[in-house]
Amino acid sequence: MSDFFQDDEVLGKAYDSRLMKRLLKYVRPYQGYIILAIFLNIVTAALEPVRPYLTKVAVDNYIAIGDSKGLISIILLI
Repeated sequence: MSDFFQDDEVLGKAYDSRLMKRLLKYVRPYQGYIILAIFLNIVTAALEPVRPYLTKVAVDNYIAIGDSKGLISIILLI
């Protein structure tokens, strides 16, 4: 019964700098793609709150008054 409550055994270090150096050798040719992906993730996360606002604008300004051309422009932004 006491085996059930034992702490998990810690295997290795949480961060191994030698391992990271070896892994970075394989990542280096794709460094530009990785930087671009990180940048696009940040931009996407920053723009997430804009979508509900654009939905509000579409409903209040275009759907409520029946302006289909304006609604299409908002749909293309969303």
